[in-house]
Amino acid sequence: MECPGDGEFQEGTGIAEFGEESSDGRHLRRIAWETSDRCETFTFDFETSEGAPAISAPAVTIDHLDTFQVLRIHMDIDSATVTDQLVETALVDRLYVVKSLDGTTFVDLLLNEPAAARARVESTPARLTVDLKPGLVQFKGAATVGDDVVAVAPGARTAVGVTRLQGYARNTVADLIVGVSQGDQMLVDRTTPVALSDGWGEFRQDVALPAGTWQVFIGRPTEDGLAGVQFDLTAG
Repeated sequence: MECPGDGEFQEGTGIAEFGEESSDGRHLRRIAWETSDRCETFTFDFETSEGAPAISAPAVTIDHLDTFQVLRIHMDIDSATVTDQLVETALVDRLYVVKSLDGTTFVDLLLNEPAAARARVESTPARLTVDLKPGLVQFKGAATVGDDVVAVAPGARTAVGVTRLQGYARNTVADLIVGVSQGDQMLVDRTTPVALSDGWGEFRQDVALPAGTWQVFIGRPTEDGLAGVQFDLTAG
């Protein structure tokens, strides 16, 4: 299966890096996609901060997260029209537009199947195009998706020692609760900050894990108790 056009498909880190730090593309206006029997193509259109079509694309980097189930498109923009969307193609389940803790933005494509990617940018108007085709590297874990919290890393397994829990939460107005337990033993019980956003904001929390399988909870208190996501994480 091959997509028409030029460029090498890659999996892992260093898939693409381009764009301009001085770009006038400060707002992600639109995300669209189309599929064929050979590939899936996602396009990202940019505007200026005043709402006019941008001339140049912002700085962009594209990598798989370590689990290979998430393709992350990091872009140096200020805002976006889209916050999340079901995609439901053969390769992509859904996408999230997230404000990162450093103030920039990334788009995560949560994959249904392994996928290789390539990308290109166009100017006047500014557009980023990402092509996907079936890949070879199998997933090493999967994102845990809740209504208001999504955990994307580290996956199902990690090394003994310090590991970083990563993900994002919707409409952040308070810190998240992070709990790590094994039966009646509570290893971690703390809060972690979330990037302020009108949509989804990033969180990261480092925890030290002994060997074993641990139950991880990430969420917030509600009137009915706690709401969030829960998953097993094996260290060792």
